[in-house]
Amino acid sequence: MNRPNRILPAEYARRPLAMMLILLACALAVTSCRDDQGAGSQSQTETRTPPEEPSGVTGVGEREGTTDDRRPSEGPGVATGGADQREDQVLHSDDGNPDSHGPFPTWRLSDEPHVVIGGADEREGYLLHQVVGAARLGDGRIVIANGGSLELRYYDSEGSHLLSAGGEGEGPGELRPPLEHFTRLAGDSILVASWRSGFIRFGPDGSYASSIPYELPPRGRCWEFEGNDLLPDGSLLLRYSGISRFSDANEPCSRSSAVRPPVVFGRYMPGTATGIDTIAVMPGFERTGNPDDLYAYPKDLVFGIGRDRLHLGDTGSDAILVMSFSGDTIGTLPVPFEPAPVPADAKGKRFEDVTLSDRESTWSERWTFRYPDHYPRFARLVASPHDQVWVMAYPPLKNAAFPQELTHATVARRLDEGALWRVVDQEGVIGELRTPPGFFLLEVGDDHVLGLHRDELHRESVRLYHLVR
Repeated sequence: MNRPNRILPAEYARRPLAMMLILLACALAVTSCRDDQGAGSQSQTETRTPPEEPSGVTGVGEREGTTDDRRPSEGPGVATGGADQREDQVLHSDDGNPDSHGPFPTWRLSDEPHVVIGGADEREGYLLHQVVGAARLGDGRIVIANGGSLELRYYDSEGSHLLSAGGEGEGPGELRPPLEHFTRLAGDSILVASWRSGFIRFGPDGSYASSIPYELPPRGRCWEFEGNDLLPDGSLLLRYSGISRFSDANEPCSRSSAVRPPVVFGRYMPGTATGIDTIAVMPGFERTGNPDDLYAYPKDLVFGIGRDRLHLGDTGSDAILVMSFSGDTIGTLPVPFEPAPVPADAKGKRFEDVTLSDRESTWSERWTFRYPDHYPRFARLVASPHDQVWVMAYPPLKNAAFPQELTHATVARRLDEGALWRVVDQEGVIGELRTPPGFFLLEVGDDHVLGLHRDELHRESVRLYHLVR
């Protein structure tokens, strides 16, 4: 049976209902669960089709261009097993990282949130569900992208509802589900996007400003679509995973045996005729090679989006690569954590019998888990002002985890104990703090943090805390 692969990583394509978080996201249509979202350039059917060969690729492991030699119309450069081997893009993995040892300056959040929107407040305009993102504007207003109602909700600096924009529909400024992406642009305009609604921009006052169709450039043969995000300049950050071995154009793509298949980060400006401008090639999600045999705490590739740069991190490495949106290397930052050992009581579950389903059928499988000796060094990166980045320590989980359970706002459920963060810039670690239990960090400002909280009844609230350095 040809079962569609609607979410990556590939081992998680056939999602167990018992591992319900990713499946829940798909069912709620908040995160994209399709192979590719290119509504204008790719098939919208559920069946898998082999990707096209990237420009410049002539055979296995060969390439004509690298990230130093690229044009916007070219496909991504090819790496055969790990990161692109430019000297300025190699992330070394020494265990003796001096920047991971404290003590560090202590930062903290206010004891109580200054603003709480949602939660038990079920009044019209305040009830939140499937929050995709939030931002604090320059005048103190707070904007929330509420996926459940397909709206942008605007609130004053104290959390009082001002207006709602968008909503479900097919007219100008209206959206069709799902609401997938949200970012704040220069001047406090807001850009939202989804494969069905296109790219829709709202002005600083919340009024509809413009829209363009959701079309992506061709992705390249034997590369699988892994996701996309909006950048604050209005462009699209695309990610493609080379999980297939490159083959002759007349042959089907065969599955790669690489443990860390490469992921291409590329930038694309919607509404233009240009192709993907490659930013970097990095080692991707850690796989076993068997879709029914999973790492319990896999290493992965995470990133934080700054005002003019990307922070890219392999969670098994001790360095964070900093790249401009145009693909120029800015530098590297230290990972401020050592890999923590996985205790014996976190290695208990060796397998799980699960029931899986798609639109066509239901079937049973047994998933087995491989437990490493150490957790990954870190789990998330969140960019903050002054070219700093917040690095979240990988939590000491007791059960196998999907990476998305720690990195995606709509499905994050593994933060019951809060999270430990260290703040890093070119000088090293400049601060350490913890965020509250159940709090998913969305935005860091000069004097505040904004995030999503879920209570014991799974009610969502957006909370603003003061940041005390």
